[in-house]
Amino acid sequence: MAIARRPSPLHRTMSTPPTTPNTAPTTESKLPPTYANSSILTPPTSPRQSRSSSNISELTSPISAVPPHCPTGQPLKLKDARLDPIKTDAVSPSILTETSDTECPFDVEILKDERGRDAVFGTGAWSTVYKATTHPKPRTVLGSWTPPLSPAFAAPVLVAVKRPARRDAIPILKSEASVLTYLQTIPNSDNYVVPFYGTVDETSLVLEAIPFSLEDHIRHCAAAAAKTLSTWTMTEPVLGSDAKWFHLARQLISALVWLHNDAQVVHGDIKPGNILLTRVQGSGIDISFQPIFADFSSAQRLDTDDTTVNTLSAVTREYTAPELLNSKVLRDPTSTATPASDVFSMAITLLVAATGQMLVYPGSVFQRQAMATQGWMVLNYARNADQGSRVPRFGVVERVLERAVLKADMGRVSAREWLGIVETIAQGDPVKL
Repeated sequence: MAIARRPSPLHRTMSTPPTTPNTAPTTESKLPPTYANSSILTPPTSPRQSRSSSNISELTSPISAVPPHCPTGQPLKLKDARLDPIKTDAVSPSILTETSDTECPFDVEILKDERGRDAVFGTGAWSTVYKATTHPKPRTVLGSWTPPLSPAFAAPVLVAVKRPARRDAIPILKSEASVLTYLQTIPNSDNYVVPFYGTVDETSLVLEAIPFSLEDHIRHCAAAAAKTLSTWTMTEPVLGSDAKWFHLARQLISALVWLHNDAQVVHGDIKPGNILLTRVQGSGIDISFQPIFADFSSAQRLDTDDTTVNTLSAVTREYTAPELLNSKVLRDPTSTATPASDVFSMAITLLVAATGQMLVYPGSVFQRQAMATQGWMVLNYARNADQGSRVPRFGVVERVLERAVLKADMGRVSAREWLGIVETIAQGDPVKL
């Protein structure tokens, strides 16, 4: 009588993996072995491609689920495979849209000065800008099986927090946050606009801390120019030379072209204090830098019909276009700045960079405001002031600025036309006026 013998284990195919203890052995299941002592908190091993066929849906199934089996001989359809996104607690740009379009991805803490008061960068008509440090927001780990990725966003150590100074400033700062959020979507915005991180408490804006402005630079240069004044230097801009001033003019006018034409935004309050200097290299007055726009509390988008409340009453009159200083315009709640008024304000900013006179016009406050209403005569007024020799007739300053300070309805150039004039001067060709 023949006795049935157990098949020898040597007859098994060497390439066949052992069956897993969690599933019934079948000829179709070829999964990696699992270990009884493994903890559920241990991250799964990364899937590796092998020579044997595998169903990628098994790799994406939950650990507790029984993996589906792929029939033998069925081709693998990679186009149907989809890996679920890994959830981590890393800070990434997507966090900005979890609860609010402009919510800041980190917490801020206002710093104190040597007297124990809130440290301040500066104050304005609508707001106060404070110095603050940052802290990561506490976040719950959403998935315990997958280790978190490296953070995609590194919070800055120091930031500027802009808070409303009074109740009626709240809608103005909300509008500014909306404009800044929009500007971040425009290509090359980091070259022209102060970086915006979002809002806290819905009304406070968190911005990159850039403590050095064009106004600071002009004041330093004017003080140095006063110490070295001579017949050789009295006709040069306080920045040090015609070449340095002209380089600044090209930078600022190019930035204005980007703001008006690419971003379709009117700034509304251009002046040296609202232009910050970043990427500063050098020391003293002999520095190079990249100027960027700040303070968009009076800004308007040209591509929408939405307008903010009238903020013209809070602008600096000496830098404001004369057509906006009309009493009827100032009282009109729908009145706003325009691209033409931005051009005028930029021209006054550049004039101040030549003369060093931050008040623009000579005389008392009432005299200055009266002259500002006749802003198209600003070059003549500047020549009759203390530093008038720095704006010589037919000099580079006059040639660059004269068509930018004309009356709005009498041929004032647009930003793009203005840049064309500057480029023509740079090539050494005569400018057609």
